[in-house]
Amino acid sequence: MKDKEAPRYEKPYKGVSTDLNQVSSNPTILAKQGTSSLLQVEHLTVDYVSIDGSVRVLEDVSISVGTGEVVGIVGESGSGKTTLGLSILGLLDTPPAKVRSGVIVLGGETDLLRLDEHQLERLRGGYLSIVLQESVEALNPVYKVGFQLLEALEAASKRDGKKFNRENAKQEVIRLLEELCVSQPNLVLDKYPHELSGGMRKRVAIAMAILQRPKLLILDEPTTGLDAYVQSRLLGLLRQLNREYGVAMLIITHDLPLAATICDRIYVMYAGRILEEGDAKGVLNSPQHPYTRALVSAIPQGFVDAPPLDVPPGDPPDLKRLPRGCKFAPRCPQKTSLCEASEPLLLESHRGSVRCWLYSDDKNT
Repeated sequence: MKDKEAPRYEKPYKGVSTDLNQVSSNPTILAKQGTSSLLQVEHLTVDYVSIDGSVRVLEDVSISVGTGEVVGIVGESGSGKTTLGLSILGLLDTPPAKVRSGVIVLGGETDLLRLDEHQLERLRGGYLSIVLQESVEALNPVYKVGFQLLEALEAASKRDGKKFNRENAKQEVIRLLEELCVSQPNLVLDKYPHELSGGMRKRVAIAMAILQRPKLLILDEPTTGLDAYVQSRLLGLLRQLNREYGVAMLIITHDLPLAATICDRIYVMYAGRILEEGDAKGVLNSPQHPYTRALVSAIPQGFVDAPPLDVPPGDPPDLKRLPRGCKFAPRCPQKTSLCEASEPLLLESHRGSVRCWLYSDDKNT
């Protein structure tokens, strides 16, 4: 059945004209990569450090997001998805977070990990934006919702060198909130964040990110707290934002059907590692890694007489006590002695990439 497109609103969300060469000086400029990737994360390793020791939450993670592409990061809770998203915008608390290695290249030349806080602030909002899983963290509790949304739109107008008209801006904000199924938006604008429900705050946070018209929008569990109808409207709005205005997106979610609906490619994460990568529909229709197959088999079928869900056995791993070999081996029905002894590399396959000894020709390593 053909997807029904969400109603369109009038604001032309034009591309951002931020020049990365004006953001940073020579130490932050890398050689041209010869790639069309808007974002390239390479070999990122992150630890959380405390008085009890160090815990590795990301291990040699590499992902890319092309210009205008929608990429999904899926996996169970605790797999490192949110840490990856926060790392890209430089929003990890340090301490306890410590980036051990890696680069995060934006626009083919700027390494975000080498920018100072002032330089990062110039990129946030206009070039990079994030919708946090806990929407209350994105809103200032001492300012009303209307003030915060108009402030975001005013900042975008100043960045683009456009005159800001407060009354026109207010009407634009109201139209966007209506698109996100916010009833009585005029009243909502006059409320403080704590006076709104969790789902309503989520929609306000999404609206704020959209109003800033970023090149790359990161959404962490964007449909949490939203009912099915609002989810559908939101996905339609995100599709419009992507198709008509070229906004690239990195969607962090545990909802595989959601990822298949809107994403071009998917990365599957487990224990801070990438286990599989490929075309979204290919990954979900013909998963290669046993962990991905387990996630797909756990998707409810929606029938009254559907069989019990085939959920992955065992519990997610304790990052303080990871097994020696493949981190999924304790839960894997296809594990061998090699899986328990040595961790496989992320290997290229005809359908993308997969980290599994089942697809390695060198099983004597």
